[in-house]
Amino acid sequence: RMQCSIFLVILLLCFCSLVIRGDDQSENDSTSKNVEVTEGETTGDTRYVLEDFVPLSKSHLWKLMMSFYDRKGPKSWTEGGVPNFVTSNSYIAKAYSKMLRGFLDDCHARRNDLNIDDSKPLYIIELGAGLGKFSFHFFTAIMDMQKESSFPFKNIVYVMTDFTDSNFNAWQTHPSLQKFFESGQLDAAIFNAVEDKSITLHRSKVVLSPGSVVNPVVIVANYLFAALCSDIFHIQRGVLKEGLVSTGSTLNESADPLNPAIIERLSNQYRYKATTASYYNHEEGEEANWRWMLTWYLDHFSASSAASDATVMIPVGAIRALRRLTALSSQRSLVLSGDKGNSGLESFKGLFDVDLSVDGSFSVMVNFHAISLWFASQGGYWVLDPHEHSYLLVNAFVLDPPLKKQN
Repeated sequence: RMQCSIFLVILLLCFCSLVIRGDDQSENDSTSKNVEVTEGETTGDTRYVLEDFVPLSKSHLWKLMMSFYDRKGPKSWTEGGVPNFVTSNSYIAKAYSKMLRGFLDDCHARRNDLNIDDSKPLYIIELGAGLGKFSFHFFTAIMDMQKESSFPFKNIVYVMTDFTDSNFNAWQTHPSLQKFFESGQLDAAIFNAVEDKSITLHRSKVVLSPGSVVNPVVIVANYLFAALCSDIFHIQRGVLKEGLVSTGSTLNESADPLNPAIIERLSNQYRYKATTASYYNHEEGEEANWRWMLTWYLDHFSASSAASDATVMIPVGAIRALRRLTALSSQRSLVLSGDKGNSGLESFKGLFDVDLSVDGSFSVMVNFHAISLWFASQGGYWVLDPHEHSYLLVNAFVLDPPLKKQN
């Protein structure tokens, strides 16, 4: 179902990731101290416990991360050490604009079932827009291709989102964004990608709620999924084990347990205990899909032809965000994501703890293979960057509801 125009542009995206991934890798070479223990063991180092053992996705770690970005705002990038050039440059923005153009051309040519109405808005929603640099570059690239686009440019609405007021407020006064805001084609919203189900646009006051968007929604997530909560599982001799983490620090943090500086002195411990593929039982009616996902990994790494112990990260926050955002347009959507992560199964082999890469805040490798499994469960299709383990993978996903009916 994926058309030639999309395949050609994804090749450009993969080349883009090759060109600039090396620069960012050097910015992410610091890792926190992770210690795997069994009950009764001690590490011998002074360690202050911030939280006892809980599933990774529910741990204190993610509160620390949100505190970092909330307290520092734009300084997270300008002073806090968080890399941004790798996914916030004009080169990758132009590549994304070509991907968008190919997608819209396919919709108009009826090469898929994603009918598009030229008289209605086409919403492009960027998650975690941060400084707003990529928003500026991408909107400029879209504007530059308007004469070649099959969709009327005047009906494109680009929506910058972030969870924190500090970034949101900085956009409102940024001189490079003002003319776009004044045109009515750039808007902004406070949006928690993991929890919120609707988006209220700040300037137009339009509320994007489930099923309210006529055209397919375009979702952009650059260096965002690596900052959303994940779970970790071990598959050991055919047994699925959930990973539990105890968040700790080398200093006593009782005065301010959400101090972002704690990230630099984390001392975490991990435990693993047996569980079942029915691990996720509160996923808004999608429990069977999540069970199928875990079963897929368990079966794959237990099969005689591929038998191996394995460590699988499940990008819980990313998948929940995609579920809520695609619901705005009754699942009809295009997703473009550039992030650090894995797309192949070889990198999952072996037993290890979470690789927290500290860069002011911290990030984890995104399991794009798991995201593709979620799209498969919804009847979608995708093109994954073929690199096995990288600090920049560029991927495209499409949801097309009629495909779901065929499964």
